[in-house]
Amino acid sequence: MPVFISYRHSDRPHAIAINSRLKQANIKTYLDVLDPESQTTDDITGVITRNITECTHLLAVVSERTAHSWWVPFEIGEATISNRRICSFKTGPAELPLYLDKWPKLSTDKDLEFFIDAYREEVATKRSMTLGSINESLYRTYRGNAELFHDQLKNRIRRGF
Repeated sequence: MPVFISYRHSDRPHAIAINSRLKQANIKTYLDVLDPESQTTDDITGVITRNITECTHLLAVVSERTAHSWWVPFEIGEATISNRRICSFKTGPAELPLYLDKWPKLSTDKDLEFFIDAYREEVATKRSMTLGSINESLYRTYRGNAELFHDQLKNRIRRGF
């Protein structure tokens, strides 16, 4: 159940810090700066799409600079198509695009801990999986589980505990 960390390269220090915290919590991650294939391929879109498909969660690091990125919205779109668990981590004071309101929005270390707790609960209950070729019924169940993940995490962040 890896977490794909999406970010604009100018936000790399935040992405690396989040990656380190998730690794410290024994959560497998994908961060392209650590992937030699993403640094050397002509088919970066294919590499990104494949890696998102192999992950169960996408955490997008967003700042005022993200508005100028093509890749972060592309990666969020790819994760949406495959019903990944999607969250954003806001790194500054800028307003986030309205389309991100659909998913949990993290902005503090405490929110990141809530994400880690929600992730662990999904592992424990086996509600999250990578998608290969699955039947329609299982796909609907997976989609419902993704919505449950989002709703529960949003509520916890809103409550603050």
